[in-house]
Amino acid sequence: MTNFSNEVETIERDLLSMGEEVLHQMEQMRDVFFIPNKDASVVIQQDATIDAFDRQIHTSILHLISLQQPLPEELRTLTTMMRMAREFERIGDQVVNVAELKKELDVDDLRPYVSTLFVDRYKEMIQVSTDMLTRTLEGMRARASQTDKSVEQMDEDVDALFFSMQQLIIRDMKETPEQIEKLAPLFLAIRYVERMADHVVNIQRRKY
Repeated sequence: MTNFSNEVETIERDLLSMGEEVLHQMEQMRDVFFIPNKDASVVIQQDATIDAFDRQIHTSILHLISLQQPLPEELRTLTTMMRMAREFERIGDQVVNVAELKKELDVDDLRPYVSTLFVDRYKEMIQVSTDMLTRTLEGMRARASQTDKSVEQMDEDVDALFFSMQQLIIRDMKETPEQIEKLAPLFLAIRYVERMADHVVNIQRRKY
């Protein structure tokens, strides 16, 4: 095995580690609005690790290209890895956005202000999104060359949940207009989760 191949494998391992870190970060979002004393700051701090992976992967790839002119196929692999790292980084940013909303709301538990159906669907939305990333990481480990169509189907499920939850928030606002200030940020929260799922689809499509 050439030194170039060794370096590519190292970058691949870093990319998978980055994905696992992002998955763990996403999983912590499931109950962030609904568990008293759930510290959103921990999730925000974790984003520094994801950003460090992104910098390391980009630096390694650029260094490798500068040392040895890659073949066209090798260059495609490296640029794909770069783009996948950036998609992972963007998922981390969306998770941070959700965590910051929790801090801005300054409410330990939103359950008294929203319907039970909203809570269930929000958790389902997070679960489907994390399942999408889990499947994608499994495909990366197996070096599957074909796109997992089930991931794109799951993204459609996330989209459907997103639209139905918008209507739930509107309904809750009508029923408790005095709580509009607490409920309005949830439109952003579910948009951020929907965007996470979109980034997972991008990763799935860009597998090298």
